[in-house]
Amino acid sequence: MARRMYPLNALRAYEASARHLSFVKAAEEVSVTPAAVSHQVKKLEEYLGLALFRRLKNGLTLTESGKLLFFELREVFLQLDKSIERVIDSDSRGTLTLSVAPTFAVMWLIPRLQKFYALHPDIDVRISTSLGLVDFQRDNFDAAIRLGSGKWFGLEAIKLFDESVTPMCSPRLLEGPGGLKSPDDLRQHVLLHNHSMDYDPDAPTWETWLKAAGASGVNFSRGTHFSLPDHGLQASIDGAGVVLGWRSLAAKDLAAGRVVEPFDLSLPLGSSFYLTYPEAYSLRSNIVAFREWLMKEVRAGI
Repeated sequence: MARRMYPLNALRAYEASARHLSFVKAAEEVSVTPAAVSHQVKKLEEYLGLALFRRLKNGLTLTESGKLLFFELREVFLQLDKSIERVIDSDSRGTLTLSVAPTFAVMWLIPRLQKFYALHPDIDVRISTSLGLVDFQRDNFDAAIRLGSGKWFGLEAIKLFDESVTPMCSPRLLEGPGGLKSPDDLRQHVLLHNHSMDYDPDAPTWETWLKAAGASGVNFSRGTHFSLPDHGLQASIDGAGVVLGWRSLAAKDLAAGRVVEPFDLSLPLGSSFYLTYPEAYSLRSNIVAFREWLMKEVRAGI
């Protein structure tokens, strides 16, 4: 029986269009014009004798046939990607290119990297720090570590740990008449602010923590402001004030006594740290090695 000749370019254009629900975005992905993508999709619809999209004034929606084909085709392309990745992997084990959130890199990953090198001296790690989302096809990264919900389309997301915040300060600030015996005592200290979560209206701030603690008379807007949490933590270590610190990332500093938690109340950040990469990369030997080591470090805690 002769194998059927499928219109592969049209299938690829359709899968990208169905994923984005946009001919324009699909065209950017497959490096052709939107008109060419639309033509390929129309060609596929004629080949199948089925309508795959409803073309509306404000965009595209999938028909029932379109939905079925998209989910089936997505699995086919994923398996194809994995097959290609297994072939590529035989020549790519020697490097691991990571995009990492800056604070996670400084406070958690980099201090532990020597352990990974000891286990895998044949893998060279290349780290680029960024807060932006990664386009794995365009930017040539193997994996990324990000703070978020873990729900990123087409990506496998391995949860590392949750994060919460609580006031932290140098042990020196607990001494003397200005010590921190109750949340109200914060009115006598400089508050250190971190603005890295300003995009999330539900992320706790000094205002929400003070309200939860029942503090009164504390001006939550005053103090020193930083764009990243590790900057505020370092300022607190140096005795510059009290920071609303990230407990998981500050674990080493807390264990070493460089900072202390004067109060018991902590609030969840609402986001977690994840290792993420395209689903097709999951069997790459360098990804497997890094993932297994990373999860072992997470389980070990400090």
